[in-house]
Amino acid sequence: MDKRDFKILVVDDDEIARDVISSLLSREGYPIVSAKDGIDAIRLLRMEHINLVITDLRMPGADGIEVLKHAVSSSPDTAVVILTAYGTLDTTLETIKQGAYDYLTKPFKVEEIIFLADKAFKRAVLLQENRELTKLLRDTYRNIEITKTVVRSNNPEMITEWMERIERLKTINILTTQDAEILKERLVKGDDRRDNINSR
Repeated sequence: MDKRDFKILVVDDDEIARDVISSLLSREGYPIVSAKDGIDAIRLLRMEHINLVITDLRMPGADGIEVLKHAVSSSPDTAVVILTAYGTLDTTLETIKQGAYDYLTKPFKVEEIIFLADKAFKRAVLLQENRELTKLLRDTYRNIEITKTVVRSNNPEMITEWMERIERLKTINILTTQDAEILKERLVKGDDRRDNINSR
């Protein structure tokens, strides 16, 4: 994932504030969509995949808490930052309780908005990597019993697929370089002996 894949929804009934935040983050390389109020934001959340929501707290129609609840319930990985001029402790605790990723009081500094967006982007990258790792491990363990079949089949496509899987496990530090080479050698040479790969 790169910034071009990380879509941000900016929600504020104040057109100037909305445009300032959208322009700032757009210049940082993020794709931006904006909503003029909470109802518009919820409609967009239903239609598009949004990675980060930056929403004002107090808005007519549907407030930031309602936007937050909808975002979290429809996509738990979506981070929501609440912006408010009403920076009370109770409000902060309520937004955190409802699942807000972070909270920022107006007036805010340019650097704060950029920092929060970058932090949320890094979080999204980690979540994606974790999902990929989980899937890779699940697939590997599910198919571990067919390794001997792959070796015996001498099927180039199957062997190549397993080579790529082993290389990916090495890249994400699940297998050491030595362990990966042992597994690759077994696939190439057809050695299906049950040695412990990592008995050290």
